[in-house]
Amino acid sequence: MESNQHTENLFEKTESSDFDKLLSTVVEVFRKAKVVVKENLLLLFVFLFIGAAVSVYKLLTIERFYVASIMFMLQDEDASGTTMVNPADPLSAFMLSRTTSQTINIDKLKEISMSQKVITNVLFSKCIIRGKEDFLINHYLVIYNGLNESYFKNYRGLNGLNRNQYRVFFASLRNIKLYNISIEEQKSTAFNLKITTTDEELSKVMCEIYYQNLSNFYIDKTTEKAQRNYVFLRNRLDSVRNMLYATEYQVANFEDRSQNLLLLTARVPQARQIRNTEFYKTIYLETLKSFESSKVTLNNITPIFQVLSRPYYPLYSERQSRMFIAFIGMLITFVLMTIVVGVLYFRKYNWPHYKELIYQDHPSPEIPEINQSSNSNS
Repeated sequence: MESNQHTENLFEKTESSDFDKLLSTVVEVFRKAKVVVKENLLLLFVFLFIGAAVSVYKLLTIERFYVASIMFMLQDEDASGTTMVNPADPLSAFMLSRTTSQTINIDKLKEISMSQKVITNVLFSKCIIRGKEDFLINHYLVIYNGLNESYFKNYRGLNGLNRNQYRVFFASLRNIKLYNISIEEQKSTAFNLKITTTDEELSKVMCEIYYQNLSNFYIDKTTEKAQRNYVFLRNRLDSVRNMLYATEYQVANFEDRSQNLLLLTARVPQARQIRNTEFYKTIYLETLKSFESSKVTLNNITPIFQVLSRPYYPLYSERQSRMFIAFIGMLITFVLMTIVVGVLYFRKYNWPHYKELIYQDHPSPEIPEINQSSNSNS
């Protein structure tokens, strides 16, 4: 028992001695740092003045941001509930109603909204801002980069841009994706598209153009396959209809010309034309059935964009918090001054020691002494 107690006392003394050493080291560091601050007080005041001046400049030049938003509902229908068309009832194709199952793909909407295709169409859409009609990207460059004239004179696709033009376009595209566009889903399953810029007119016009391109592109991509099928059947139906009308006309013309013919061999072409007419009638009815079905399917799967609110002048404006800017300025100034004090502390108290170690590891070459007696003899 006595040995264990003696061991515990030794540990306590060791811990207390370590703590005393650490405390004395911290006190010594603060004492030396205080000396460094007193010796370089003027330099620290210069850094403090620079930090305060930059913070005041930022506070006086706070930019105002204008937010334009469009809230819309998206109803993306599914073709699984489509009812087939009854060819015996021509009105059945027009009495079918849309399905009610909602299958909104939120991730697809967000990916499409940030895609290069959509933003490219937006940037190279012509609009009127400040009384001038030009590409939207030219208005953006004038407002954000201070250009005095249009940078993009014409547009024939991205392949038609040269190296410098594509570099400017890509920089604008990246900035818009990072700082100017946001799309959020509301609790009511509605979506809110926000465009934030430093110009009120640019925000409103860009928001409207962006929504129009987004809705058109989303609808085109969702109904692309059904649209191709619809167009193919429409063209096929027109072709079959023309062939049916031509054969019917030929049968009627043949009957007009062969009324006085009594030979059966003379009526063989007429029978063939009648069979062709019946064949084309069958194809026409089948094609018409498929066409009406594709038309209903296309109507059912076409997404519905319904605008709930649009931006109107004057737009809501916001600016950065003055308290936040002042706090950031004070924090940066404090960190900068701490770094300066640390560098001066190292130079005053630690650098001489490291300097001696460096010179010991790499001694300077000794210069050989010249024997004066030998020189005199010579």
